[in-house]
Amino acid sequence: MKRSSSGVPKGYVPISVGVNDENTRRFIIHTSTLSHTDFVEFLCRSVEEYGFSNDGVLRIPYEARAFEEWMKKEGKYKMGKVKPI
Repeated sequence: MKRSSSGVPKGYVPISVGVNDENTRRFIIHTSTLSHTDFVEFLCRSVEEYGFSNDGVLRIPYEARAFEEWMKKEGKYKMGKVKPI
């Protein structure tokens, strides 16, 4: 898998999921996930919370554990969890 200079594999996007800093987790998701109906809802939540201008990684205000379960349930979408630094 080829990685870009940022360390994220080609075809993937880094995101941060969580409702508070303490429970936020970082993931990398395949770009095909972005068009999924449920993920569009996550994006709408992000816009409501942070607006369209946000510096840095895409942030999703949703329980990280529930998001991870959703990704596992969907199965066909590729996801990786990023270990905390």
